[in-house]
Amino acid sequence: MGMIKKSFTLIETIVVIAVISLILPVVFSIFLVLLQQQTKIYRLNTVKKEGDYLISIIENSLKNNAKSIHSAEPPTDLNIECSTESSAYGSTSSLYFLNNKDQWFGYLLNDNAIASASASTTMPINLTSSKTKISNFSISCSRNYLYSPSSVTLSFDIKYCNDLACAQTRPEETASLFYQTKIKLRNY
Repeated sequence: MGMIKKSFTLIETIVVIAVISLILPVVFSIFLVLLQQQTKIYRLNTVKKEGDYLISIIENSLKNNAKSIHSAEPPTDLNIECSTESSAYGSTSSLYFLNNKDQWFGYLLNDNAIASASASTTMPINLTSSKTKISNFSISCSRNYLYSPSSVTLSFDIKYCNDLACAQTRPEETASLFYQTKIKLRNY
């Protein structure tokens, strides 16, 4: 008996190529969507991590160290704020605080980043990375009763912003969060 050769016919080859040409774009579009979602998750994760860090560091330092609140540096008795009953001070730029050792520190907006300033540093130190941009920064204080501690209200928008992401306007390309907190100081 002779050997029978099995091979694809022209019709079978065309059908296989047609099926592959229909499936391949679907596979690539699924891969592209997954890649875009992964980028969005990374950006949101970066924004949330830095926003949570800012709130945590400011809240802990104010609760543990702030003795009095001031509107300018260096803090003096002339620029003390929120020391009397029903007093409030609103600021969109910065507040300064005295600690138990009478050394001042504060938080301010510095080139689209929240920075920490103090008597021991010559320049403000940015608390956020270059991957994020801070906007609408507001810090204020209030005191409701004479024997109650002052409260500091802090709010800001934080947005993922690198060289390419700052120019993006499509919702799936941007990542931003709004943070707001009220920090009750200790009563000294």
